[in-house]
Amino acid sequence: MGFTRSLHFVGSYSKLFAGHFHIKTEAYYQYLFDVPVEKNSSSFSLINTGVGFSRFFPDTLENTGTGYNYGIELTLERFFYRQYFLMFTGTLFNSQYKGSDGVWRNSDFNAQYIANLLGTKEFSVGKKKKNTLGLGGKFTMEGGHWYGPVDTVESEMQKEVIYADAGRNTEQFKPYFRFDLKFNFKINAKKVGHEIGLDIVNVFDTKNILSLTYIPNDDDPSRSVIQTNYQLGRLPIFYYRINF
Repeated sequence: MGFTRSLHFVGSYSKLFAGHFHIKTEAYYQYLFDVPVEKNSSSFSLINTGVGFSRFFPDTLENTGTGYNYGIELTLERFFYRQYFLMFTGTLFNSQYKGSDGVWRNSDFNAQYIANLLGTKEFSVGKKKKNTLGLGGKFTMEGGHWYGPVDTVESEMQKEVIYADAGRNTEQFKPYFRFDLKFNFKINAKKVGHEIGLDIVNVFDTKNILSLTYIPNDDDPSRSVIQTNYQLGRLPIFYYRINF
């Protein structure tokens, strides 16, 4: 089996303006070829590996698969100045591939859009204004992960989720959404700095879907053996840091 090959075309524009702002835009197209796929007709392609946690046991592979990615990206940044910082990043894209069955499908990476907005603000406090109180936040939104109809009979036999090959990546989970907050207090002494902080991950406790999983229903035969796994819920993290 040989290497996967690709061609890349990228155009970008970057500019500093108003003293403290930076904008960057980029458009790209990537064509992939000689991608390992199964010799027998199937939707499998090595282009999808690395997204999930499922095992895979492909048949004999050959370098006949193809795929492409294209999209546009935007980054707008307000550098840290006068004690606050802002950044927005966003992308719209499409990612498709073709297995040995000759059908073009959404790749496992084809979220189609991603947007991030983050910022932080610091306040000087204390008699000499040496200490700082900080407040930060991050908002993330992304298109849902692709999957397909589950082959329940085969899943029962193998005791894990097995998807119907013909319907691979024809269905999509709900979009991913998360909002994080951060509070910190910094004490700047002569020889050492102290930082006390609280990070609150997923403030709104949004139930973002991670994957489907097989769980035996011996305890309750009426329950489906295919259940939904969710990503991390609300999680407060308290920390104390010393900077020398």
